[in-house]
Amino acid sequence: MKAKKRKYSFGAIGKRLSHYLKDKKHVIFFVALALIASTIFAIFAPVVTKDVTDSIADSISKNTDIDFSYIGQQLIILAALYILSAGFAYYATMRTTYLSQLAIKRLRADIQEKLNKLTLNVLDQSERGDLLSRVTNDATTLSGALESNLTQILVQATSIIGIIVMMLVLNVQLSLIFFIAIPLSYFVMKLITKKTQVLFRRQQQELGALNGLIEEVYDGHLIVKSFNHEAKSAQKFDDINQRFFKSYLSSRFYSGLSAPLMKLINNLAYIGICVVGGIFVITGTLTIGGIQAFLIYANNIASPTALISNNLNFIQSGAAAAERIFEFLDREEEQADVGTAVLDVANAKGSIEFNNVEFGYIPERTLFHDVSLKAEPGEILAVVGPSGAGKTTLVNLLMRFYEINHGNILLEGLDVKELTRHNLRSAFGMVLQDTWLFDGTIEENIAYGKSGATREDVIAAAKKAQCDEFIKKLPLGYETRIGGDFTTLSEGECQLLAIARTIIADPKVLILDEATSSVDTRTEILITQAMEAMMKGRTTFIIAHRLFTIKNADKIIFMMEGDIKEVGSHAELMKLGGLYANLYLSASDN
Repeated sequence: MKAKKRKYSFGAIGKRLSHYLKDKKHVIFFVALALIASTIFAIFAPVVTKDVTDSIADSISKNTDIDFSYIGQQLIILAALYILSAGFAYYATMRTTYLSQLAIKRLRADIQEKLNKLTLNVLDQSERGDLLSRVTNDATTLSGALESNLTQILVQATSIIGIIVMMLVLNVQLSLIFFIAIPLSYFVMKLITKKTQVLFRRQQQELGALNGLIEEVYDGHLIVKSFNHEAKSAQKFDDINQRFFKSYLSSRFYSGLSAPLMKLINNLAYIGICVVGGIFVITGTLTIGGIQAFLIYANNIASPTALISNNLNFIQSGAAAAERIFEFLDREEEQADVGTAVLDVANAKGSIEFNNVEFGYIPERTLFHDVSLKAEPGEILAVVGPSGAGKTTLVNLLMRFYEINHGNILLEGLDVKELTRHNLRSAFGMVLQDTWLFDGTIEENIAYGKSGATREDVIAAAKKAQCDEFIKKLPLGYETRIGGDFTTLSEGECQLLAIARTIIADPKVLILDEATSSVDTRTEILITQAMEAMMKGRTTFIIAHRLFTIKNADKIIFMMEGDIKEVGSHAELMKLGGLYANLYLSASDN
């Protein structure tokens, strides 16, 4: 299921980002004051320059001595104005950087929270690389756009407003000549922005696809090599890389047009001011200092305009990144817990019932039509059947990874919908076929199953899981650090650690995705012993792949096409001679 594409305007993005700073209005207020103060001090500097120039010109025209005392005082004032302007601009820049990074920090927290709230359906249908790209690359791109480029735009935009006011004060006619360039500049920028916004969005999408492919090839590098697909993988990478290259160049080409076009328009206006201003000086309408100050303003307004044009390129890139992040944040979440019942996990026995359960991953396609099942406390139930029969779905529904459409599932007589997911899942322990361990020490990985676990708890669990012996042989023992790819451990050793992590949690119900299918015989014996010790006294669901491993299960549940077809012990089902017996005999023949 792919989330519906949504386009966000600059205004919508800004409004949504401002939500992260709603408690910092006082800081924003002081930043605004600092920007205004910096602009005021900066725009009055040319007025001081005008007075100095007019004083010198007046002395020359009257053939009198130049008043160096007055000029010295004005230069001191000029220096003070520039220093104060720079000081306030620095304060505004630093506080704006703080605000932008605070917004990104809170945005990243929302992203992390969103990851925990996403439904498994959304995660299953999302490309990992693209998802990671949104969380990392897009967040970094947005952070850079806000930190430096947005700050520069705010500073320069404030300067432009102040300069326009001063130009009008100096001479309205010359200001009108210069202002002709403003609508033209706006029209050009609007055309460029409309084009580049699409290109920047495409650029971020291609970057996500590129990251997805890199992760895919990295995770499956052994498969790629074993099937001699290095060349095909390289070709696929080159194709996506080329698309990213083209989209990047296209976005930079069009966005790069803005600065030179703005400069051209400003220069044409500058020429018009020089010509008309010269006439005004000759006719006595304007002083030499006045035209000098006006030209300084005209030149000063051209510089921030060019800077804004350049920074807008990065702002657009940040906007495209923000759009992808917000699209991710708007994806479907797990339904909120509404139940008020509380399961006493410590005293739970592990009784489970499925009553007329109906479920489908897609509403219009039902997988479970009418599934009913009962597990007594301490029973071992093996779920078997062909691929796609619904074995994994059964346990996913039990732990409320998905919500059922009709019927109910009971744990200790309580409807699981009436329990919070946290309360419900604390009663379960899972050991999956695909082992997951995180980057940390062995002790940390085992202790992950129980909050506040001590070293003694960890060692006890490791002994029960048959992994204490090999852990002690490692150079640092339980302090040995393992990476996310488990390069320091074999696959079987990783499975034993996963079992130890489940044992330390002391769950009332176990879910085991058969973990011995890809290990050597000796390790399989160790894992089997550890699992048998773990299952004692606990209700256990085993998703069975190799049928001979579940002959001693109390109940064998044969599923096909989302329905339970047969239930009974191994002996009962073999005597029945039905679907299970045929599957078992065909497996034995192989």
